[in-house]
Amino acid sequence: MTKINYSPRYLSSRKKFLKNNPILLNKTTKSISLFVTNPNYTGLHLEKLSGLSLWTIRIDKGNRIFFKWINDWEALFIDIGKHDKYRKY
Repeated sequence: MTKINYSPRYLSSRKKFLKNNPILLNKTTKSISLFVTNPNYTGLHLEKLSGLSLWTIRIDKGNRIFFKWINDWEALFIDIGKHDKYRKY
C-alpha cells in the first residue's frame, strides 16, 4: 500500500480545484484510492514528466495530480489541476 503525503501547495490547489464540483471530487477520490492500493494500475496513466522528478496521475482527460516519489512506497502530492499545469515546473 502506498502512503501519501500532501504539500501545502497541493492542499491549497485541491481546495480551489474541487470547490462545488462533486463529479470532480468523485473522480479525484477514485484516482487516489486506486493509486494507494495499486500505483501501477494502468487506468491511472502514470507518467514521468520529461527531465523532472515529477510524475502525474490522470484524474480525467484534462486534469492531473502532480507528485514525487519519496521512496518505493511513499509519494508526495505536489499539485493538482489542468494537464497544462506541468509547464510551470
